Amino acid sequence: MLILASASNARQRLLNQVQIPHQVVVSGLNEESIGHSNPQILVQLLAEAKAEAVFQKISSDNHFSDLSAEKITAVLGCDSLFEFEGEVFGKPSNEKEAISRWHRMQSNFGILHTGHALAVSSLDSNCLGHNSQKRLIKETISTKVFFAKMTTQEIEYYVSSGEPMNCAGGFAIEGAGGVFIASIEGCFSNVIGLSLPWLRRSLSMIGDLT
Repeated sequence: MLILASASNARQRLLNQVQIPHQVVVSGLNEESIGHSNPQILVQLLAEAKAEAVFQKISSDNHFSDLSAEKITAVLGCDSLFEFEGEVFGKPSNEKEAISRWHRMQSNFGILHTGHALAVSSLDSNCLGHNSQKRLIKETISTKVFFAKMTTQEIEYYVSSGEPMNCAGGFAIEGAGGVFIASIEGCFSNVIGLSLPWLRRSLSMIGDLT
């Protein structure tokens, strides 16, 4: 069974969509303690830190033996950032900022970076347990997102829906914001927060696709 080191509802929905059994253990990581000027490196560092923190929780605390009767085979950490014209766009701080960003993004493009880290047991049993040793399978996936031309009315209506306020970059491709995405280059699910093709390849490496 997979442990998701994230409270992201979008990532949970993706795992449910492809029927990968999982449970959530939030890392509690202070993300402000990790920094880097390169967004691709930053998301990877954050993903690794989340996966490692939860891996250590599970392998050192008997409390987590009650998570499930199934064997825990891996911990997945992810983090996403949206890069636009060299700037990192996190969640908008308010509607005014979201509207300003959308005026810049419409008829333009940005890049959604998601860092992935899969922490697995290095023991032959390939099952996390007390004092397990880990190895990491990791990669940052980047997807180019092209936005449609939008009117001021469309921008203000979308922002007023509240959806952009909870998303890196200020849009949700799987939600109402999908109508404003002209096209993408790269992995679709990566824009939502988790590259499912990458996860399939990585789980196949450890012999766990269930």
